[in-house]
Amino acid sequence: MVKFFSLLIGAMLMISTAQAWAAETVINRILVKINDNIITEYDLDEEMSPIFDKLKGRQLSAAEKQQLGRIRKQALNNLVNQVLVDQEVARYGINVTDEDIDKEIKRVMEAQKLDDAGFEALVAKDGLTVDDFRVKLKKLLEKQELIGYMVNKKVLVTDTEIQEEYTARKDDYTLDKMVELAIILLPSDISAVEVKERINDDELTFAEAVAKYSVGPGKESGGSIGELGYADLAEDWKNALKGLKPGAVSEPLTIQGKEALLSPVNISKDRLVPLEEVRDGIYQELMQKKRDTIFTEYFDKLKQSSVIVYMDDSAKPDNGVAQ
Repeated sequence: MVKFFSLLIGAMLMISTAQAWAAETVINRILVKINDNIITEYDLDEEMSPIFDKLKGRQLSAAEKQQLGRIRKQALNNLVNQVLVDQEVARYGINVTDEDIDKEIKRVMEAQKLDDAGFEALVAKDGLTVDDFRVKLKKLLEKQELIGYMVNKKVLVTDTEIQEEYTARKDDYTLDKMVELAIILLPSDISAVEVKERINDDELTFAEAVAKYSVGPGKESGGSIGELGYADLAEDWKNALKGLKPGAVSEPLTIQGKEALLSPVNISKDRLVPLEEVRDGIYQELMQKKRDTIFTEYFDKLKQSSVIVYMDDSAKPDNGVAQ
């Protein structure tokens, strides 16, 4: 009888051990092999954990389950890409230190005007701790170093390319019609018609009329209220200004319940922003486009030269190639 119980307990222990091993095998099932590295089910679950936390306790619809499946597949392929980057980082001996990470976090905090608590709250919105963020930031900085090492030295933007881009995008750099306006806002006992006649008869200038009569803004600057977009003006203002040349005086109109006169100090039409004012922006845009193109080409070649084996066909990207 004792021997029977010993055998029973032994069998139960074996079953329990087998079940634990099976559970661990499922959790750590290899999903993808990338050269000498692997991605397991556990790795993917860790990557998906912020999403799982948000979905905890929810009953998902069929459509939401399909969407979650697509997100999971994309997350897996992001991990594949990250492994390839990690392998290249190791190959070229790229090293991002804790000091580098601290400097970048300090830069972010200063730019966002955050203290330590505010920074922790910010990363928590993405379901991360500060330590989690540091790990991800290290990966990002390593990738930037890799791009700099492999890409930036191959990128050159010439003055000719900047000029061609500026010319091709001239509409983007053309300003709308603008008008610098001066205004006289008159008290109730002064007639706008009479003031306009006195200005037209050269008895006084518009600026002198402002100084003498106006109860509105800009008295110290001849009534100027600055440069305004013509398209943004009220319709009655546009009607009053229609056909006027700089320095002319409009017909009387009512503004804020008072009689008023307008005078266009200067009118500018379809002004083109000078190239020198936008050169740096165009340069940065062209540089980024070239970086993206060269890095994509480099990364495509890296994938082609790598051995990437999906252990489960359902985990493959739709085109069967790591993205």
